[in-house]
Amino acid sequence: MKGTRKFGRGGSPAYSKKRSGSAGSGRKFMRRRPVRRGQLISPFGVGSIMDFRNDEALMCAGLDSWFPSPPPHDCVLNEERLQRKLGCTHFIRPPDFSEDDGGSHIKIPYVRFPLWHYCPRCFRMKKAALFGPQPACDHCKAGSYPRRMIPSRVVAVCEEGHIQDFPYRTWIGCTCADDASAKLYFKAGRSSASLAGIKIECEACNRKRSLAGAFDPDMLAEARAQCQGGRPWLGETESETTCTHQLEAVQRGGSNVYFPLVASSIYIPPASIGTTPEVREAVEAYWDFISSAVIDGEPNRKLCDKFAERAKVDPDQFYAAARAKLGEAQDQQIAVLTEEEYRRQEFEVLSSGMNDPRSDLYCETIDGNRFTWLGRYIRKVGLVRKLRETRVLVGLSRVKPKSDRNDEGVQPLWVSEQGWFPAVDVRGEGIFIEFHDQMLMSWSAKVSQRVRPLVETYNRKRRGRGLRERNIDARFIALHTLSHALIKELTFTCGYGSASLRERLYCNIEDPSRPMNGLLIYTASGDSEGSLGGLVNQGTPGRLEALFLEALRRSEWCSNDPVCMESPGHGVDVPNLAACHACVLLPETSCEEGNRLLDRGLLVGTLDDERVGLFHGTGRT
Repeated sequence: MKGTRKFGRGGSPAYSKKRSGSAGSGRKFMRRRPVRRGQLISPFGVGSIMDFRNDEALMCAGLDSWFPSPPPHDCVLNEERLQRKLGCTHFIRPPDFSEDDGGSHIKIPYVRFPLWHYCPRCFRMKKAALFGPQPACDHCKAGSYPRRMIPSRVVAVCEEGHIQDFPYRTWIGCTCADDASAKLYFKAGRSSASLAGIKIECEACNRKRSLAGAFDPDMLAEARAQCQGGRPWLGETESETTCTHQLEAVQRGGSNVYFPLVASSIYIPPASIGTTPEVREAVEAYWDFISSAVIDGEPNRKLCDKFAERAKVDPDQFYAAARAKLGEAQDQQIAVLTEEEYRRQEFEVLSSGMNDPRSDLYCETIDGNRFTWLGRYIRKVGLVRKLRETRVLVGLSRVKPKSDRNDEGVQPLWVSEQGWFPAVDVRGEGIFIEFHDQMLMSWSAKVSQRVRPLVETYNRKRRGRGLRERNIDARFIALHTLSHALIKELTFTCGYGSASLRERLYCNIEDPSRPMNGLLIYTASGDSEGSLGGLVNQGTPGRLEALFLEALRRSEWCSNDPVCMESPGHGVDVPNLAACHACVLLPETSCEEGNRLLDRGLLVGTLDDERVGLFHGTGRT
């Protein structure tokens, strides 16, 4: 491949030595790039551009170069159900950043991107190497050192997921033989604050042009700018195959430059593990060692006996439990589950409850009849006192977000498949709510006319992006909107910020013969011991009804009404009806659908017809 090279540790080979033009060790320099472990999954995962101090922009490198040797054992993370779905052997937690000498010395590698830099004083441009240091201007000095150059603020991407420097020379029609012989200048902010005020000049061939119209793909096409198939995170500045997608100019920090594709899973303890909580806990504690020492498809008996002795449990029960778990994992390796079937497993476990406090999933169920007027709508409530969520980065896209790693335009995280994905696990608490199927189905059929235009528009946009249609109905939109309304109300009642709560929707849209109507609201951040129980307490009888009442009351009127309620559509690609930032929209990290498919009119009714609302005429009056 053109423009490829092996990655160095600590960002690039140059970074592990000494910073250009300054004193100090590479270790001190690396300490100036703090990235939390969770941020390396989203939003600063593989292929993303990060701005660091000293006007430096770097791109997170691919997984091929993350670890020069097998990663430490404490970085390995297992979630068998999600591993089977993604077809990998294990997950690995990114190394945790630490300023202390006793912290992790494993540094995530980066490449330098964008490559074009300019001097903020004389405006000369210079192209850096993908694995080189930050360039300095040879004509200007800051004290006794050359002046540090600033990375270009404009890059070019395509819908296939490629990214490259903005084609400055092509844009101005430069006739120089190559980048080295061209003498480019980036003159910004002179005549105008807009793109028209940015002039690109080549002193060697006397060509010049402003960036006015550069963000128009048609203008780039007229300039004959072509996608080079660049994947800098994999060490590729060009591709040997031609990319036919049109380039689009975007700002380096724009939201459409990078979309991480993240898969998530709620941990479900296998039912066949152990006969007592002590045995179950012991098998879980030593499972990483047991699964890595299998002999002829069976657990190592001597190893199991040693672990049973350490855990002070019966060796025969320990071995039987380990064998059952291993057999269950092997039996299900062939099964390929759809996302709906995958979530159905979670739905059924949460609905039936898990009564073992020592398990990573501890859910107490309460019958819906105990919730007075709310029992007409809900069948069961689960107080999820403990849960573990695993979030895995499986791919990336640009320009448009993708929902599946098999979709066109999803780029890989490696050159050669590694057999693992980066992941983090989060422990917390939550509230699970299951609704009456027949009640929702009959109501959905009555209000289908309201959501039909919205669903048609949504699927038309998906077809335009090469994605399959989704069989969305009023049930799904109502459950989604209710989840947002409850999360907003929970921020007032239990002290969590809206970005600290997440939703997980359970709604059958592929298989009508198997109803599934529920939602889970849970903490999106927490320490190794979970959270403090404030969220769970809001799901108890007496409190949950009050939570619903306040959430519905706030949904009745928006500060943007009547515009919000009467609007035919809101948001990017018009995916919502009565929904805006003043009423039900949430931070993007909290919503599974990217703040799409929302309509509070389905909860409380519209100005013209209150009967459209699912909760019209309830205990709120």
